[in-house]
Amino acid sequence: MASRIHHLILLGDSIFDNHSYVDDGQPSVIEQLKGKVESSDWNATLVAVDGNILSDVANQIKSVPRDATHLFISIGGNNALSYMHHLSASVHNVGEALLTLSKIKKKFEKDYIDMLEKLIALKIPVTTCTIYNPRFDDSRQQAMCETGLSALNDAIVTESTKLGIPVIDLKTIFNDPKDYANSIEPGVRGGEKIVENILYVVNNHRFDENICSIYARMNHQ
Repeated sequence: MASRIHHLILLGDSIFDNHSYVDDGQPSVIEQLKGKVESSDWNATLVAVDGNILSDVANQIKSVPRDATHLFISIGGNNALSYMHHLSASVHNVGEALLTLSKIKKKFEKDYIDMLEKLIALKIPVTTCTIYNPRFDDSRQQAMCETGLSALNDAIVTESTKLGIPVIDLKTIFNDPKDYANSIEPGVRGGEKIVENILYVVNNHRFDENICSIYARMNHQ
């Protein structure tokens, strides 16, 4: 029996739509993915848009091809960037800082749930991604961002788990400066890791069982 032809769809932001950040002549994430699947007669389509936030996914869904078999969504980093002004806000104690973080998380969580509900309504297998940490030179800024992103990633994993959606843990996978094109965008090496994990999920996750698994295959080349 011939194997099923898959059509993989990438939604989200510049994590998948990183063409503008790789050097001329170097492959973007979608170009790497297409190169990997063409021998299997599979297809891959990019509908992710650099700069998009969670609420923009509703428009991206309109561009999902009718023959799509798998949806991969990496989004939320630009939402996180919009919260960064809170890092300089004054508080009287650690408790107040945690309450601010809690409010941010609840807002993000609500927007993420709304986005997921629109995706699962398509009745096509969905895979989400955590937000990887930036690579800022300022150690204080880096530490604050990592702490804040931990709260947002908790929301991503929790809501994905509730719906039985697998998660690619980009936060763990992006563990080397070579993974980045700049402080926040994925480079060619990071793209390789993303593609490796996408294909592993397609080939190994049991989507019919409606379970959440966390995937973080590490490329040690």
